[in-house]
Amino acid sequence: MAQALALQDIAKYKLSNGATLVVKRRDDTEAVSLHVWFKVGSIEENYQQKGMAHFLEHMLFNGSEKYAYGEIDKIVEGLGGRMNAGTSKEYTFYYINVAKPYWKEALEVLYQLTQKPRLAEDMVEKEKPIVIEELRMGKDDPTNVLWEEFEKLVYKVSPYRHPIIGYEETISRFARESLLEFFRNYYQPQNMIVVVVGDVEPLEVKEYVEQTFGKEIGRPVVRNQYVPEPEQLETRFKKIEDKRLERSYWIIGWRVMPVGVKEYYSLLILDQILSGGKTSILYRELVEKGIAYSIYSGDFARPKDNLFVISASFDPEKYEEVKRKVYEILKTLPQNLTDEEVQKAKQRIINSQAFSLERVQREAYYIGYSLAVVGLLDYYLYFENNIRSVRKKDVVNVLEKYILSKPYSEILMVPQR
Repeated sequence: MAQALALQDIAKYKLSNGATLVVKRRDDTEAVSLHVWFKVGSIEENYQQKGMAHFLEHMLFNGSEKYAYGEIDKIVEGLGGRMNAGTSKEYTFYYINVAKPYWKEALEVLYQLTQKPRLAEDMVEKEKPIVIEELRMGKDDPTNVLWEEFEKLVYKVSPYRHPIIGYEETISRFARESLLEFFRNYYQPQNMIVVVVGDVEPLEVKEYVEQTFGKEIGRPVVRNQYVPEPEQLETRFKKIEDKRLERSYWIIGWRVMPVGVKEYYSLLILDQILSGGKTSILYRELVEKGIAYSIYSGDFARPKDNLFVISASFDPEKYEEVKRKVYEILKTLPQNLTDEEVQKAKQRIINSQAFSLERVQREAYYIGYSLAVVGLLDYYLYFENNIRSVRKKDVVNVLEKYILSKPYSEILMVPQR
């Protein structure tokens, strides 16, 4: 089944085995970006599997049925391409960027990488200490610890409370059989999105994808039951002391709507007004005035249990002043916000998006993210229209509904004296 979206020069296909293919033809570039997305991340894992989605990403680069260990890297380098992957709490994706003449070779590599890995026992054992060392290195970074502790403070039952990388005790017990079971369930057509962006013929791409990914058998995906986080009824606070620090780090966050719903675009405008560059309110009022070294706001863009946060770094004695100033800005924004500020924020978001999508890799990522996480290609297709439709009162409504009237979670990390 094909769905042609002529307006955006996009072709979307559903293969007979359940895989989704999206091809965006662009004749303004000689580069082609090829992505394979799987709707699986760390929130799909039970406790014994914690870290498995990330671990499997490592394992897939250790050889396939067609390519020996180390050969995939050499092939991609030989094509002048770039290859990488990423695991989040909601998705895992693999991509290769190459010059136009080599897209078929790159697609074959992605097919072998994601559908035909060896997953050999000796490689499982080789990878365990590498991933455990990565985990320990993360613990050596106080800001990593801060964000992990913040999520544990916010989430009491949701699987978002667990780190993507997992735990030493779970990683050390991974076995080939359990990895294979996880792989077969999630790395298959009915859980897969293939995205190709560049100067390519959609029907030619579809034909080649059918000869590779299209040959795999699609099966129903067995998902772990997602336990949503209950409504937060009271404010939470945690303080951490760390002898490695010279300044304090602070995060305050609120539960907000999921990514992609109508209200979400108003939240993006609010975020842009608060911390979108050096003209934003938080930067002008805290960084320029010497109250904080840095300040940031943003949401986690999650399809469930989403968060909006403000984080800052400052001298330890400035904590009360920073928090007071942030709350003063939030509380007075409904009265102070102008239509002109909203319009400027909208234009900055649209301009930034347009600039980002000039790169084929970013556009392929955005398409994959829209389907794998938001669940709708509309998020990609109509993002600009949805941003343009936001009015000042929508921004104020989101601020008052989700932030000013709700309990928050707050974490403060200070130097240990």
